[in-house]
Amino acid sequence: MQIVYTVFILLLVSFGAVVMSLEILSSNLMSPYFGGSIYIWGSIISSFMVHFSVGYVAGGYLSRRLPRISVLAACLVGCSLWVLMIPVIYQPVCEFLSENIGDVRLGSLAAMNVIFFVPVSIMAMVSPYIIGITTAWPRQSGFTAGMVLFISTVGSFAGTNVTAFYLISLFPVSRIITGLGIICLAVSLTVLALRIDRRI
Repeated sequence: MQIVYTVFILLLVSFGAVVMSLEILSSNLMSPYFGGSIYIWGSIISSFMVHFSVGYVAGGYLSRRLPRISVLAACLVGCSLWVLMIPVIYQPVCEFLSENIGDVRLGSLAAMNVIFFVPVSIMAMVSPYIIGITTAWPRQSGFTAGMVLFISTVGSFAGTNVTAFYLISLFPVSRIITGLGIICLAVSLTVLALRIDRRI
């Protein structure tokens, strides 16, 4: 079971880090089109909260209906491909919405949901999915719900600080997002290749 726990930790840390990194970077994507006021951060935080909520519900539901890590990993592959597309799609999306929605509050809120709803919701599925799988094990698992959330939060802490304190000052935002997408894709494909479901 050691490799199973290792995969769980890898998923929790990597996607916890990436999702918070995207939240930090989203302000840089929005500001050229909607400004940098408190409205933008309100749109970012409220949008991500909704995306998290949808992901938590979906992850919990799917973990009961399809309790297989391969299903989660397949969803994360799609999520990773979406993240890789963000540097391509964000400019036309933001330009269109800023030109057609006069209120920056509504415009930025719409842009955040168009660009980030799918990938962030899928990433938010990771914790409840793993909790759902481990709680269904016939024997006691050391991976309690509290431990799962702790590990994911550690990843989020790392992603937030590394992005805000270092990456933004070293690389263009689009390049950082592309790098995040590549990391997500590599982790997802690795988990699929390991066929963890056979080990559980």
